[in-house]
Amino acid sequence: MTRKKLNAAAYKVDDILDECKYEAARLRQSRLGRCHPEIITFRHKIGKRMKEMMEKLDAIVKERMDFHFHEKIIERQTARRQTGFVLTEPQVYGRDKEKDEIVKILINNVSDAQTLSVLPILGMGGLGKTTLAQMVFNDQRVIEHFHPKIWICVSKHFNEKRLIKEIVESIEEKSLGDVDLAPLQKKLQDLLNGKKYFLVLDDVWNEDQDKWAKLRQVLKVGASGASVLTTTRLEKVGSIMGTLQPYELSNLSQEDCWLLFIQRAFGHQEEINHNLVAIGKDIVKKCGGVPLAAKTLGGILRFKRKERQWEHVRDSEIWKLPQEESSILPALRLSYHHLPLDLRPCFSYCAVFPKDTEMEKENLISLWMAHGFLLSKGNLELEDVGNEAWNELYLRSFFRDIEVKFGQTYFKMHDLTHDLATSLFSASTSSNNIREINVKGYPHMMPIGFTEVVSSYSRSHLQKFVSLRVLNLRYIVLKHLPSSIGDLVHLRYLNLSSNDMRSLPKQLCKLQNLQTLDLQSCFSLSCLPKQTSKLGSLRKLLLHDWDELNSMPPRIGSLTCLKTLDCFAVGRKKSCQLGEIRNLNLYGSISITHLERVKNDMDAKEANLSAKENLHSLSMKWDDDERIRLPDWMNRSVLKNVVSIEISGCKNCSCLPPFGELPCLKSLKLCSGSAEAGAELPLPEGCQATPLHRKITLYSGSGATKFRLVIDLGVGRLLKREEEEQFPVLEEMEIRRCPMFVIQTLSSVKKLVAYGEKADAIGFSSISNLRALTSLHIRHNKEDTSLPEEMFKSLANLKYLKISGYYNVKELPSSLASLNALKHLDIDYCWALESLPEEG
Repeated sequence: MTRKKLNAAAYKVDDILDECKYEAARLRQSRLGRCHPEIITFRHKIGKRMKEMMEKLDAIVKERMDFHFHEKIIERQTARRQTGFVLTEPQVYGRDKEKDEIVKILINNVSDAQTLSVLPILGMGGLGKTTLAQMVFNDQRVIEHFHPKIWICVSKHFNEKRLIKEIVESIEEKSLGDVDLAPLQKKLQDLLNGKKYFLVLDDVWNEDQDKWAKLRQVLKVGASGASVLTTTRLEKVGSIMGTLQPYELSNLSQEDCWLLFIQRAFGHQEEINHNLVAIGKDIVKKCGGVPLAAKTLGGILRFKRKERQWEHVRDSEIWKLPQEESSILPALRLSYHHLPLDLRPCFSYCAVFPKDTEMEKENLISLWMAHGFLLSKGNLELEDVGNEAWNELYLRSFFRDIEVKFGQTYFKMHDLTHDLATSLFSASTSSNNIREINVKGYPHMMPIGFTEVVSSYSRSHLQKFVSLRVLNLRYIVLKHLPSSIGDLVHLRYLNLSSNDMRSLPKQLCKLQNLQTLDLQSCFSLSCLPKQTSKLGSLRKLLLHDWDELNSMPPRIGSLTCLKTLDCFAVGRKKSCQLGEIRNLNLYGSISITHLERVKNDMDAKEANLSAKENLHSLSMKWDDDERIRLPDWMNRSVLKNVVSIEISGCKNCSCLPPFGELPCLKSLKLCSGSAEAGAELPLPEGCQATPLHRKITLYSGSGATKFRLVIDLGVGRLLKREEEEQFPVLEEMEIRRCPMFVIQTLSSVKKLVAYGEKADAIGFSSISNLRALTSLHIRHNKEDTSLPEEMFKSLANLKYLKISGYYNVKELPSSLASLNALKHLDIDYCWALESLPEEG
């Protein structure tokens, strides 16, 4: 109870400090400044509230003393885990393949290694790393190959003296008294000198490189082939200790999990109730391939034979099951208790996302920032602090299934890790301290602790929850945002994406603490409030998919905290020109539209793009009605740090700038009619200056029916000698809406996506010139009834082929049979297809 009261008091103090900051900023922006008469009134009001809070805090302190509580600031300690080399599992399922692979690495791959080989086994808690290490340790091949064999459980305390002492005691099979470090080091080296020993260091958490270096110096006296096997949950530990690539342990298959579960639930019982089997298979799905979960849940049900008892386990979250019977969460909590204190709220907050949600990294960091979980560190920006926090959690196996899509990083949490995060809120939450509201849109969010999920939006929410830090109104078809939004003075994060508002109230600009404003896919909006420049704390302004955005509000450059601005529409007025972004330290990507309004080189250079080292992706768009050529300012000095460039809407483009001179460029995209109909699209000779281009996308406007694109090196007819190849490491190409194209020989392209709409047979036949191709996706053609016979010839390395959306194709080329390396064939939405080639 005292903890709850203290928690509530802390929230209120935070609110008071926030209001002070807000009022100070508001009065600073007024004409009267410090002389404003409201200052005295505000100070009196805040003073009174602070006095009330001090009285409440004094009462909490008195309550603590009355109950004889005492202060003690410690890291929460956990009992040291103990493991041994004896395999205690009656039967291990699904790990024979992994065991054989590790044994072969130790005996065959590193048997002649002159330096000490260290192989880390890496994986989340409960995955069976120790069990696998025990299997390896007791394998007959290992027993015959190594001598001596030593098993040490390291657990939390990586102490050189303790570990050396335990290794010596293991080899000599007797206890030692209290011995100094130096004689221990000598004794161990005498015992290991010239020996092909095998040492298992189980359950390692040490992240101090120096500690491992000191122990390694003692251990390196063994014979060639001497090896260390270590198990850890932390990728950082694997990188510190490992000399070999860490062996990442995968989840068990559903079948192996089921066998493990029934072993624990039924033992050797021959007759099994079929109804329990059906329920049990649903329970196994909750285990997510984690053997510890399968064992534990099976153990809970070992002596329970009533269906309702099994249904209770099936329908309960794991963290709600009796913990005295479950060893799952205690095992997972070890990872949580090893987290630095500042990372714990970052991890537990992830419970707000439903299980199996694909989370977006940058958005999560913005939410951490909004809730105050990220603390300033020296000169680091908060975004960089958040990135470090995310990386730490990833390296500690809290996040998985990492995927980069459209330039953004997406990831998931294992269901059991999600249960752990959710369990941390079960005992210490209060409905009076709501800091986040999510209106049920898509995807849904979870109500945990200080967050609330409401079924529909109501203006009353803005009056009821006045202390909000996060307000998520996306996907709710909102047509009007009330002016009372300006009363949420504590708000840091406002998501209005995918709504139908035609305008935003000017009161929105009163939100002095707002850090993130998400207005993506608000197709009905055409402008931002004129006073947007008053949002002094704004760090992230998302305007993606704003087709109607005609100009930025005046003086957007005064938002010096702004780090993410994904769209900038050049205006006609001086205060809305491209030069407004010159002092902004922008991150990630930016799309600059209406570039036809940039009249000269000086206007462009005022944007200071070359100094924006954190800006990696640049999209440049001209109004389709304008007829211009690409300007001279698009050169190395302006774009030297850019990794990705997209150009669209430049109708009269007959020659590209010297993009080949850009040292960091890896992706070039030309789209929406970036050339006159009928014109060829050459690159300059400068393109041969760099081999860094990885991906080129070509996209023609739908109206360019006579568009001809001759592709030598991804983009058009290049000025080069025939024997040269200017893009020797170009790996990916994508061609869209280019009715006529020809691909000439390219030795490095491995991936091609080609849209076949209105494409001619000559172009598709030329695909066979990409002889290094390993992945080909041809898609979207409503007219052709066949594909060119020649297109699959010479594609000896093709492994993945997908044909989709060829609605009228009746047969495939017989050359399909020549694809000897093919591993995966995907035919999708080819409704008229009657048969596959008989050969092959």
